[in-house]
Amino acid sequence: MKVKKYIGNTTHEAMTKLKKELGSEAVVLNTRTIKQKGLLGIFKKPLVEITAAYEKNDPLDLKNIHEDNLVNINRELIVLRNMINQISTDVKEKDIEIPTELDSYRSKLIENGVEYITATSILKKLNEQVDFNNKDSAIVKGIIKQTLMEYIGQVKPLNLDNPYQKIIFFVGPTGVGKTTTLAKIAAQLVMKKKYDIGLVTSDTYRIAAIDQLKAYSDILQLPLEVIYNESDMYKTLVTFKDKDIVFVDTAGRNHRDIDENDEIFKIIDSIKNKEVFLVLSGTTDYSTLKSIINHYSFIKDYKIIFTKIDESEGLGNILNAKFLTQNPVSYITTGQNVPDDIEILDKEKVACHLIGEI
Repeated sequence: MKVKKYIGNTTHEAMTKLKKELGSEAVVLNTRTIKQKGLLGIFKKPLVEITAAYEKNDPLDLKNIHEDNLVNINRELIVLRNMINQISTDVKEKDIEIPTELDSYRSKLIENGVEYITATSILKKLNEQVDFNNKDSAIVKGIIKQTLMEYIGQVKPLNLDNPYQKIIFFVGPTGVGKTTTLAKIAAQLVMKKKYDIGLVTSDTYRIAAIDQLKAYSDILQLPLEVIYNESDMYKTLVTFKDKDIVFVDTAGRNHRDIDENDEIFKIIDSIKNKEVFLVLSGTTDYSTLKSIINHYSFIKDYKIIFTKIDESEGLGNILNAKFLTQNPVSYITTGQNVPDDIEILDKEKVACHLIGEI
């Protein structure tokens, strides 16, 4: 990993120099203003200095190779530990028996992506509450479908009833489609022509992320501000003081590396009239899903969006997530098309799918 600095009269000028030399995958480490050199520098406009990191392939760089090997080994150990923990849990849960009337539904739930523990726990609890003796198959199916809908709970999309400016944050791990999801929701609101909207990105970790939201802002004809720190956010709120809604795209991070001390979460915590959406992929395996939810547990009152439903084997992660957290689900996305491939979650449709009716 190499580090290089770029200086310009404006942030845009410095970023253009950076992009031209290092490409869009460079990582921005820091942005700051600096005084110009010389005696007269104090009377001139400050310059912008951006520090960026980039990969440089060097076969003789044994230190980097050693560090990469350690990272890979650590990842393998984490996967192995998760497997061992899952096997231990499965062995313990395999002893749980449920009536024949419910066992076929457990198999169907698992087939559609529901974790064994989740499916077993729900049906075991249901069996303790309801006497299934002498009930025909249609009644049993109806009870189970209604139970699954209750577990999914109340669906809560974006709430725009509040008359004050609303700040909407999109957070989540890398690669789940936060920026595209933001653009879909923003585009649908633009089409309604009822709201004045502004876009913000704090995802300055990769240059390509800024370019992606900039492309959407140009298409939707919405203003875009790039923020690098907490101070920038407050300046942007002043700039967008007349906007009804401000959408904030945040950087995707390895969920194991985040905590409440990250600057973006300090910003979120300092904003009053806000909504936070945790964006998750429907293709995520259960152990990773559980880890992500655990690592984001310090955020209160977030809503969940599931992306890539069209790529997943089933809708089981929706129920898995609800079993792990009480936070409501809001939307699902079913493709890359903006603004079409997003919809408010239909919990009856999800329940029907999970038991094989769809």
